[in-house]
Amino acid sequence: MDTADLEAKVIAFIASKVENIDISAITTASKFEELGFDSLDTVQLLFDAEDTFGVSFDGEEVKGLRSVGDIIDYIGKHPPTDAV
Repeated sequence: MDTADLEAKVIAFIASKVENIDISAITTASKFEELGFDSLDTVQLLFDAEDTFGVSFDGEEVKGLRSVGDIIDYIGKHPPTDAV
C-alpha cells in the first residue's frame, strides 16, 4: 500500500471514531487531543487500529504517538502482518 492510500485509510478510520467531524478536518498534523480523544480513548483507538491495519503497537513506541501522522508513520515502518 502506498503512502497516499495508507494516509487516506488511516484518516477515514479515525474519522469513523470521532462523532460529528468532517473528514476534511482531519490531517496528518491533527493531534488526538484536538480530535477529542483522552488517554483512554487513544488506547482504544490504537487497539482498534491494530485490528484494522494488522499491526502491533509496541508499548514503548506507543508513548510517542500523538497525531494522525504518527500512526501513519508507525504503520508505514511496521508492515501489517496481513494485507489490509
